[in-house]
Amino acid sequence: MSHIPVRVLVTGFGAFKEITANPSFEIVKRLPPSLVDVEIIAHPEPTEAVYHKLLEVSPRLIQQHNPTIVLHIGLAVERDYFAVEQSAYRDGYHEYPDMERKVISKLDVKKIWGKKSAENLSSSFDLESVVEVWKRNLGSRSDNKARGKRDVKLSQQQLPDVRFSDDVGAWVCGLVYYSSLVEFSKSSGGQRNVVFLHVPPLSGDSELEMGKEVVLCLIMALVESL
Repeated sequence: MSHIPVRVLVTGFGAFKEITANPSFEIVKRLPPSLVDVEIIAHPEPTEAVYHKLLEVSPRLIQQHNPTIVLHIGLAVERDYFAVEQSAYRDGYHEYPDMERKVISKLDVKKIWGKKSAENLSSSFDLESVVEVWKRNLGSRSDNKARGKRDVKLSQQQLPDVRFSDDVGAWVCGLVYYSSLVEFSKSSGGQRNVVFLHVPPLSGDSELEMGKEVVLCLIMALVESL
């Protein structure tokens, strides 16, 4: 019997406002197609910061790829650390227009998800526990490119700052997260193996390579936590 690998769908956002090269998608472009027993499906197009397109893309990608895990990545311009977000809210998108200056009104919310839909949905992953595994994975990865050696562990001071959070926000990050949590639950009998990762501003090859390593370590932590 052939072994069926875990399938991880990963998306990143494109340009918005003054951000011309979004590090979330720059990282996604650098991801390898696989890890051991893991197939990585890196969506080849950046996700647009447009509400109605986000409502279409999440269901389509989940139905198309039937992933075991969905990982959305977005940029948090005010942060200097990486953070996984535990949950997302259904409401609030009427307050903040998207890049086409449109909003999701309260009436739109009822039409899209129904009056009895949950105000808040959480990932099925215990992300506080995932963060501990994530940190361990980062600490055990060899710093081969920087040192030219194998089995050299990074010190705590050298490790990227990765954290748990529950503040995805009420803009495009929150909407794509909530939408995917809803769709994944529908397709999997109630499971919500969806995670949103906020990355800090990153630029240049070295920072983006570091971001890629952070994401790969997170993917491994999520797979281990299934």
